[in-house]
Amino acid sequence: MKKFKLIFAILTVTFLVTGCESYDDFASSGKLIAGFTTKDKNINSIPAGGSKSTTLDLFMTDVFDVDKTFNIVAIPALKEPATSPDNYSFDATVTFPANSRKATITVTGIDSSITNPEGEYFALAVEGDANVVSGGFASIRVRK
Repeated sequence: MKKFKLIFAILTVTFLVTGCESYDDFASSGKLIAGFTTKDKNINSIPAGGSKSTTLDLFMTDVFDVDKTFNIVAIPALKEPATSPDNYSFDATVTFPANSRKATITVTGIDSSITNPEGEYFALAVEGDANVVSGGFASIRVRK
């Protein structure tokens, strides 16, 4: 019985010592990630010679007590056929309001030279840098 009490005491002390670890001093080495929440978006029924707009939602992994602004850039189309830059426009920046992980930009399809009846594509991303990783990309189809 004495051995049981000794083993029980050792296990109890071990549990209490290892169960009280604190992670308050943990420094995250991860970078901020910002990107689109929607992978694919369509802008359909663009009037001949006209334009039509839609919105795209974005996210970021951390919340800040100040507004955070990032550049939005066009990247090579993720699907074919790629469209000409004269067939679209988009907000060049996105601002995440303080204490929020969500933001929205406006994207516009323009019928300047859309020829494929099935639609043409372009893609957007958040511009990354040393402290920001570009998260999800958005592939947008423009179609008459």
